[in-house]
Amino acid sequence: MKGNELVWRALADRALDGQRTWRNVADLAYEAGVPSTTAYLALERLESNGTVDRYSRGGLAVVSIDKLLTMLCAWRNLERDTLTWTTREGIGPVLDSKLGPYALGGPDAANAILNGRAVADFSEHIVYLPASVNLTDLPAGKEVRVLSMDKRAARTWNGYSSLAQTYADLFATPGWQASEFRNALRDSFVRAREWDQEGDGR
Repeated sequence: MKGNELVWRALADRALDGQRTWRNVADLAYEAGVPSTTAYLALERLESNGTVDRYSRGGLAVVSIDKLLTMLCAWRNLERDTLTWTTREGIGPVLDSKLGPYALGGPDAANAILNGRAVADFSEHIVYLPASVNLTDLPAGKEVRVLSMDKRAARTWNGYSSLAQTYADLFATPGWQASEFRNALRDSFVRAREWDQEGDGR
């Protein structure tokens, strides 16, 4: 993922957890695992459309989670970031080898986040692996999309991709099943009205 996507993901994950404010951009950059200059550039895009407010003393707040998720989804490109495709049987030994952290994404992550609530059947799986894992021996297949796990995710994800990452990956995944999982996440975690709407009397 590109640096601005990592910043937006950090903002979205924190906001979806109910914490919209940040003391400064340096804290955000650390959370995203990017240089401060990258965080400043990523915030410029969000300021221009009213997604975040920047404070004169250096802090900031997410005004619209909906706009933030829209930006993250619009930039998500699974094809660009795919390392390889394989089978479920082929990826099993890699996950069992404990060569490094891994995370299940897409519908598997959504299913876990939704506490196992059945939303739709699915056949395409997503697995995040560290870039150091050797993938050359994986058999060819179309069941499992393997993506590279960034360093921050490798330290903080606990077996599944984060809520914001899962949402964006489902948006970028074709098929009605992915849309059903994404809509279920949205219904569960995104409020119908946000800060930038609540004061609007129209």
